Amino acid sequence: MSEIANKLAQLENRGYKKSTDVLGEYHKGADLYSKRLRDGVYVIFSHYNKGKKEYLQGFDCWLSLFNSIPDIGKTKSISTDTIRLSFDFKEDWKLLASKIEAVQSAIV
Repeated sequence: MSEIANKLAQLENRGYKKSTDVLGEYHKGADLYSKRLRDGVYVIFSHYNKGKKEYLQGFDCWLSLFNSIPDIGKTKSISTDTIRLSFDFKEDWKLLASKIEAVQSAIV
């Protein structure tokens, strides 16, 4: 299994839902993988350079606010913060976990 296929499997196993960035907010035409943290707040992974040589491909990670999951990739987010560009699937999960914990413990 390729490295990209392993990363895609990790996202699927962690419950991320796939859509496409039609609008181009992250990377036009990129596959997006999103997971809801709480009302309106989503972690988004954008798969850039899909279809190119594997060493050119990667994933950027974002924390975005949307009205609903069907809006992701189709409408502009209400807000977006960068978690990590070129997310490292071996090193950056702890960073993401700390951001998720902060969002989930925030007073709504």
